[in-house]
Amino acid sequence: MTVVVTGLGAVTCFGDGVDALWDGLLRADRLPVPAPDTCGLPEHPHLYAAPDPDDGPPGLGGGAPGRTSAMLITAVAEALSEAGLERADLFDAGLTVGTSLGDIDTAEAVDPEVRPLAVHKVTAVVADRFGFGGSSHTLSTACSAGTYAVSWAAELIESGQAEAVVACGGDAFSRVAVGTLHRFGLLDPRHCRPFDADRAGMVTGEGAAAVVLESAESAHRRGATPLAVLAGHGWSCDAHHPMAPEPSGEELRRAADQALAATSDAPGAVVLHRAGVVLNDTVESTAVGDALTAAGCDPAVTAGYAPKAVMGHTAGASGVFGCVIAARILRHGLVPPNGHVVTLDPTGPMEIPRGEPLPLSRPSVLVSGTGFGGNNAVLAWEAIG
Repeated sequence: MTVVVTGLGAVTCFGDGVDALWDGLLRADRLPVPAPDTCGLPEHPHLYAAPDPDDGPPGLGGGAPGRTSAMLITAVAEALSEAGLERADLFDAGLTVGTSLGDIDTAEAVDPEVRPLAVHKVTAVVADRFGFGGSSHTLSTACSAGTYAVSWAAELIESGQAEAVVACGGDAFSRVAVGTLHRFGLLDPRHCRPFDADRAGMVTGEGAAAVVLESAESAHRRGATPLAVLAGHGWSCDAHHPMAPEPSGEELRRAADQALAATSDAPGAVVLHRAGVVLNDTVESTAVGDALTAAGCDPAVTAGYAPKAVMGHTAGASGVFGCVIAARILRHGLVPPNGHVVTLDPTGPMEIPRGEPLPLSRPSVLVSGTGFGGNNAVLAWEAIG
């Protein structure tokens, strides 16, 4: 069964909307920097204020939705609007949400009257807000949660359990997350620079992204315009270490092989998970490069792109952002330039666009996602027709 995407939504550091995201990626000039206060984050820019408890329905279980729920609601609303879906259309529609920490700000709040919302309740809040009546799932496989959410949504459609599923991902800034990453030495003290030879770690970000997936038959019946085809997807888990990737990259390579096996053409670009952590980046580039070679594609003529250079690491949202970006790359036929590359990392096997967008060589894009615990998910997208 052919799975297509008919709607996209995003809330990012560039503002609300997919157009704002795409414009920001093409400029490639934003400089994500470490949190000024790793304990309290008082100076971090706020993308989206959590709604007032008196303004609209409260979050499930009492209390207002937190920042992640608020961003997800905005992103899902945009995706549904583009897909032409209203509340009455969602009675049988499914929902998958990828998140690492959910509404973590409600748990970190100093106000004792604020009741924390558990990770899974983010999904319940979104389902309740829009009236999703089908199967709803929370995927929390750390930083690959978004790619898992999209893959799981595709499986629900392919297996006949749903005709349409909204897959989304979201995470907000967290002093617990930043403090933990800082303690383990995983934060770059300067800024985010995934393709620079002198990169020294990640920089956290926040945001939410959403895609409306449905069967091609459903889209045709509704008169919806497909934006891209989800040609293949695969996942794996190497279970090597709670944080570090398995050095050979064998399981990530297996997930990439699964995704590529169903495609009709080698990808012209890869949206990499690459976040600036040297070992993780090197393993991912090698594994994906080996998969491309096995699929008959010379990695040197495939563009490698790492949006975290200008967005920061958006955790559970990052994989869905990768899919939104893939759809826009296919639409415009351009791969955005990678930001903040002074000395190019010589270990990467792919062509790395810098300075200017690079024309997409073939109408297909691979999206790679990895997460703590060795959770890997890879998706292959193709242009319509």
